[in-house]
Amino acid sequence: MKKTEVLIGTILIEFFVIISIAIANILGGNGFYLFYNVVYGLVISTLVPIFIVYKKQETLSSIGIKKFGLRQACIVAIFIIFSIGGQFIPIVINSVNVEYELLKVGLLPLIMTTFFEEFLFRGFMQTRLEKAYGSVLAVILSGMAFSVYHLGYPGFRNVNDLLLLYAVGIGFALAYKLSGNNLIVSYLVNLPNALLTYVLKSKQFPKFNSNTIPFAAITIIMIVIIMYVTVIKLRKEAN
Repeated sequence: MKKTEVLIGTILIEFFVIISIAIANILGGNGFYLFYNVVYGLVISTLVPIFIVYKKQETLSSIGIKKFGLRQACIVAIFIIFSIGGQFIPIVINSVNVEYELLKVGLLPLIMTTFFEEFLFRGFMQTRLEKAYGSVLAVILSGMAFSVYHLGYPGFRNVNDLLLLYAVGIGFALAYKLSGNNLIVSYLVNLPNALLTYVLKSKQFPKFNSNTIPFAAITIIMIVIIMYVTVIKLRKEAN
């Protein structure tokens, strides 16, 4: 795998991700769902990586789709305990009011977005960066890509948040690597963090409302269909 090809491809995808999310937030309403759920999510983060996998005749493991076993479960548990536990300690000490009711509108969108993040930044990007540049640099670049992509969200365009997101991205990348590049692991590590971050910093996220839920539900159904067809197709070609 050519290093230059991987790096340029990563940069281009990152650029279009940021632009599509930024446009989504500018437009709002139905325009948001078009550019966020469809363009950023289904097209750039899902279909483009799958197309490249097909074109290069790669296997499911090249996008992190592997068996989930005891090792992977232990890694998920360890990372969640430390990451979520670390955030809850100051919440308890400072008696911070956590608005868990926000999850009524935020749960499905975050389940959807977490898939887009992990499939793109870990399953697709990190796997290729590792083959081209090695494990250490792949973890660093994967974490950086995760942080920088948040420039598309107006609420996260500040140095402090980007640095924090870089550290968080490194954590997700490490979980992915230590699990043997298992997409399920990085997804399960990311999702609780996304949910907790949302209830603590909801004002920095796009505004979720009752219309967000059905659009997210439809998008999740599309993700399931796309991934089901992809898994069946790649398994057939591998046999």
